[in-house]
Amino acid sequence: MTTLRALARHAVRIGAAVGLASLGLAAAQPAGASTYTSISGSGSSWASVALDQWQSNVRQNGLVVNYNPDGSAAGRQDWINNQVDFAGSDPPFRNGQDELGGTGAENSHKYGFSYVPDTAGGTAFMYHITVAGHLITNLRLHPITIMKIFTGVIKNWDDKQITRDYGAQLPNLPITPVVRSDGSGATFFLTRWMEHTDPSLWNSFCRRVHPGIKLPCPQTEFYPPNFGNAKAENGSTDVANYITSSYANGAIGYDEYAYALNSHYPVVKVANPAGYWSLPTASNVAVALTRARINEDPHSVNFLQQNLDSVYTFRDKRSYPLSSYSYLIVPRQARGTPSPPPVFKSPSGKGRSLSTFIDYFLCAGQAHLAELGYSPLPLNLVKGGLLQTDFIPGHIAGPNLRTLAGCANPTFTNGVLTLLKNAPNPSPCDKVGEPLNCVVKNGKATTPGSGSSSGKRKKAGSSATSSAGSGTGTGTGTTTATGATGGQVTGQVINLAASESSQIPLAVVTALGILAAVATPPALAAWLRRRRRA
Repeated sequence: MTTLRALARHAVRIGAAVGLASLGLAAAQPAGASTYTSISGSGSSWASVALDQWQSNVRQNGLVVNYNPDGSAAGRQDWINNQVDFAGSDPPFRNGQDELGGTGAENSHKYGFSYVPDTAGGTAFMYHITVAGHLITNLRLHPITIMKIFTGVIKNWDDKQITRDYGAQLPNLPITPVVRSDGSGATFFLTRWMEHTDPSLWNSFCRRVHPGIKLPCPQTEFYPPNFGNAKAENGSTDVANYITSSYANGAIGYDEYAYALNSHYPVVKVANPAGYWSLPTASNVAVALTRARINEDPHSVNFLQQNLDSVYTFRDKRSYPLSSYSYLIVPRQARGTPSPPPVFKSPSGKGRSLSTFIDYFLCAGQAHLAELGYSPLPLNLVKGGLLQTDFIPGHIAGPNLRTLAGCANPTFTNGVLTLLKNAPNPSPCDKVGEPLNCVVKNGKATTPGSGSSSGKRKKAGSSATSSAGSGTGTGTGTTTATGATGGQVTGQVINLAASESSQIPLAVVTALGILAAVATPPALAAWLRRRRRA
């Protein structure tokens, strides 16, 4: 297992350089060959960890992509103001008023645009609960419990509903919900899920924080901070920094999984509709997003936008219910639509640069995202994104949409989805109802010394070993057990894997996906050489 983890980590490190070389982008440019025109964008901080990696990958090969992670709402406004060549945004443009957030509709139809999926991930719930100086690492909660925390109904970690979900008594500790103070895609994804999970609870919260609001209460980018013990922070980084601070014991916040992973802090296992505790791993998110749908009706006000309703209810036991993806908003030139923004027209060659960048990140760029805390986009979303690149003025020719030959995305092969066949199953101990001290024996969930799947709840910090919070981590270092029995938390990598039995196939899938990307067939290199001459 250690060898497989090392292979995956090594593949991630070499994936950027070798993957681009296999695409023909890293080859030395012949004398007189044309160079790429630099392009600039701004927006989503939710997607910025991936975008930063991708722009670093392509920059060393002559393609300069500048990106400012100033938030989704700011990025969309930069686009409207003709200040960027593309924008990153988790929500689409606002077609109407966001009454809960106090914002109006956006003038999004000034310039022609398309939505291109770029990064997929899970909205994760990073938390900080310390008992006797040691960090709890295996918290698990039902969706309604999470909603009650972020609507101020549940205010203390020793609440009976949390005890039932978790399977152990947590300390008498006030809960500090950490929300975003700025316009945030993470807020949009969370509130959209809450609106669909329990509309009555969401509407009740909206009435409390915004008396007189028109119901049903919609999703919002601006989470109301005026409830309970809530703390508002500006940006994903500040949310993570607050939760991981020494004074934030009892805090829980929502953010892209990448920020929790980079902080080495645990996230909540969420019960999915199939009755399993699920984490926002690359595999679980990708499985869930096979149920995402893109609105392809050009007459709809939601044209090209995502529909995640079936993601929330997907009954695959590997699915993470709060899975979603972010957009790149790019210029669109099509009959009957406005012209692209003037900033994109000068200097010339931006269409070639932008479409090359998109082709890279939808294909080979998706292969090394798991180590960053994201998930590769599945087949349906890659096809949807590549289709929109054909409307970018000055675009280069992309892969064949029928076969996707040479598109080294780890979720499919030659246009055939393989993800649902290959994605690892959860541990038997991750089935809702199994106790914290559950262990797997002969492929079945048991409790130590009993041979059965029944067990008594234990106090947090007991010596019971949980499959959700023990074992060797996916990075360097080791993890604690349920709570107070482990080593020092500082500098420690928290284990977020379901169990050792699921870590092995996940490492294999990740490593093979990455190695597939760095061993792209020579036909694709020839294809890119042809594109460079175009």
